[in-house]
Amino acid sequence: MNMSMQQINEQRLRKRICQFKHDREYRSLTEYLIGELASGHVPIQLQAKAYNELGLAHLQLDEPLEAEKSFLSAIERDPQALNPKFNLANLAMYAQRYEQAGELFHEILEMDPSHIGARFHAGLCLAMSDKPDQALPYFESSAKAAPQAMGPNFWAAETLVAQKRFKEALPYFCKAAEITPDHRESQRGIAICLLETGQNEECVEQCDTLILSGQGAEYLAWQIKGDALIEMGEIEAAALSHLELADMDFDARDFLIIRAKELLKEYPHYVSRYAAVISDVIPELEPAFNGICNDSMAEQ
Repeated sequence: MNMSMQQINEQRLRKRICQFKHDREYRSLTEYLIGELASGHVPIQLQAKAYNELGLAHLQLDEPLEAEKSFLSAIERDPQALNPKFNLANLAMYAQRYEQAGELFHEILEMDPSHIGARFHAGLCLAMSDKPDQALPYFESSAKAAPQAMGPNFWAAETLVAQKRFKEALPYFCKAAEITPDHRESQRGIAICLLETGQNEECVEQCDTLILSGQGAEYLAWQIKGDALIEMGEIEAAALSHLELADMDFDARDFLIIRAKELLKEYPHYVSRYAAVISDVIPELEPAFNGICNDSMAEQ
């Protein structure tokens, strides 16, 4: 029988692949694709697609080495195919081979400058390689090109925070939280930026929202809330907020002492009030606070 008569067309191939995926029969999918490719039933123009789908199925089966081989086979058959190159780059990125992944993402961008995924992930590779200054333009351009994508907005904000550019980071965090309201890292980022930009009342409200939605187990929010209350002059309330940390983590007692020492430098007239609240709840910290308070009176 003529081999061309046995070959499958794109519609049939897509239908079979979709059926296996729908049933989550990924092992059967790999066996089907390997068999069809080995028998020559897949025409040349569809082989890159078939190998790419084979690679994705291997990933579902937690077989990254086999997936990598499949993506490379797809690229070999069609060097201009973007999907297998993108999948291969992602595989390298998740394996923390950031330089290799970055090169592949840049190859994709040379072929298609509008490929948002490649641009965003190229930024991730730079960020993970401790190159935030180089990563930021990729995140910002990705966020602009895909304003409803949470990832680029969040990472643009994170990178700006690392550069202490809190005012610029805040709208990116807000956008990320708007897109994905339950993304707590974005919500925490908002609280940090509000504190650092002097929007203390708004910061306290944001922290209260985090604490309520986290059923109280929100360490960073209690800390930030206390710091914002200090800036507002509400020292007793600030101390009570920071005391919540000690309930969650015994080692937070060290933080309370360190925070009092920082107060000595920032607001020495607040130290005794802060220390009194803490010592009343945790008497064993009183000797340490007495020393700090004595230093405070000496400075005054």
